[in-house]
Amino acid sequence: MVAIKLTYFNAPGRAEIVRLILAQGGVEYTDERIEGKDWPEAKTYLAGKTSLEQAQADEIFDFLTQDLQEHIIKFMFVEKDEDKKAELKKKFIEETAPKGLGFLEKRLENNGGEYFTGNLSYADLAFYQFGKFTEDLLDLEEMAKNFPKLAALYGRVSELPNVKKYKESQS
Repeated sequence: MVAIKLTYFNAPGRAEIVRLILAQGGVEYTDERIEGKDWPEAKTYLAGKTSLEQAQADEIFDFLTQDLQEHIIKFMFVEKDEDKKAELKKKFIEETAPKGLGFLEKRLENNGGEYFTGNLSYADLAFYQFGKFTEDLLDLEEMAKNFPKLAALYGRVSELPNVKKYKESQS
């Protein structure tokens, strides 16, 4: 059985709905509750080393999941009219994705070109996942020509030992 561990403050807060869902579903999990004084140390795992890096990681993650992936979800899963689906898909491929990737390329460049926050963060992993999610949708070779820093980031993340190990375990 898969072990689930929920880590959150020693309070109901935003995690309470997750606890309720797990409880109602009869799912066993570890409810790790941390005190506020321990939060800064607990949060540093891939979240950014400073408040600025944490904000940058949040910005990139939100942009990927809210601004870009939401467009894909609309034409892949929500829209039922085939003509509208095709129109939304075309707009995403020709306009939304290139514009969004241009934004990400600039953010990456502004922080040294290696990682979105200057250090490996969950934003870089989210970008890698976005690339995997869109590999059948976007012409990744074309995107790599137009956004070389993003292509290099994708390659860097794919070669991280633990990411490689995880990918191999999923094959």
